[in-house]
Amino acid sequence: MYRVRTASPADLPSVIELVTRLQADPAHHIAYHGDSPAEVTEELAGLGGDWADLAVVAADENGRLRGVLSVEVVHEGTRVFLHGPYVDVPVNHPAAGQLWRRTADALFAAARALPAMTNVSAVDLLGHRDHRLLADFAARHEIPTGATVRVFDIAGAALDALVGQAAQAQPRQPDRVVVLPDDPAVHTAVAVLHDRCFPNAPTPGPRLVSGEDGHTVVVLLGEGGLLGYAAGYAQEREYYVDAVGVDPGMRGVGIGRLLVRRLLGELAARTGTRDRASATINLGNEASEHLFTALGFGARTELVSYRRRDLTPPAR
Repeated sequence: MYRVRTASPADLPSVIELVTRLQADPAHHIAYHGDSPAEVTEELAGLGGDWADLAVVAADENGRLRGVLSVEVVHEGTRVFLHGPYVDVPVNHPAAGQLWRRTADALFAAARALPAMTNVSAVDLLGHRDHRLLADFAARHEIPTGATVRVFDIAGAALDALVGQAAQAQPRQPDRVVVLPDDPAVHTAVAVLHDRCFPNAPTPGPRLVSGEDGHTVVVLLGEGGLLGYAAGYAQEREYYVDAVGVDPGMRGVGIGRLLVRRLLGELAARTGTRDRASATINLGNEASEHLFTALGFGARTELVSYRRRDLTPPAR
């Protein structure tokens, strides 16, 4: 088995190379990282603080990096998203499966000993449906299979046209959809609707409207208050639509599409052009799938989530 240790800042170039290479293979693909060096770098930087304080690595007898697991701790330190485990097994290794499993388990054990994991009691994973090693890892650690989500995206001329529609429509509808105003009542309404629509989201409502995670939020306000919102952010190569919530009494009339167009237009205005835009939707959520396909998005891949809510902290 490889030697597992805590990460150091000097490991960063090797971690980026390793993760980028493994991300290209569905059998090793983890949802939270992108598939380019810039996206992996951005994701690691987004963990908060020094990424090395939130990561463990595995190295072979020659010191070459062969595995990594980084963690994103949220919900006031009680919930963790595992970015990995990534394990690089040499081609034609006689015990490839066993080496992957033993290294992954050792990385998880080491990650649980990190100071940031002291109060964690809930754990989340999200990987490609073809990542059978991850499914086996989750089963060994009694992390139940959760929802399957589909990734939808739009790129090229279709994305340019969608962003252009938002830019053209906004001057004609200046009061319909606006960037989240500095109004405590609106902030509260968005937070409540977000937590109602997405109770298990990595970013809870109050944090979403605070801007701590870098989200841009647009809202549709009516005479009676909030009708809906959309939230997302720009990554190195793409715009990511993280959440779209519409008041239950106003669904099915095109509000979601209006909000997504406005959000993409705002992200483009703030950050410049990107290659694509994407969103993840729970399998079977036909209303959300219709929203995005009506805008020109298409399904790209499927990811499986694994969640456990009663993880016992390791003895210290």
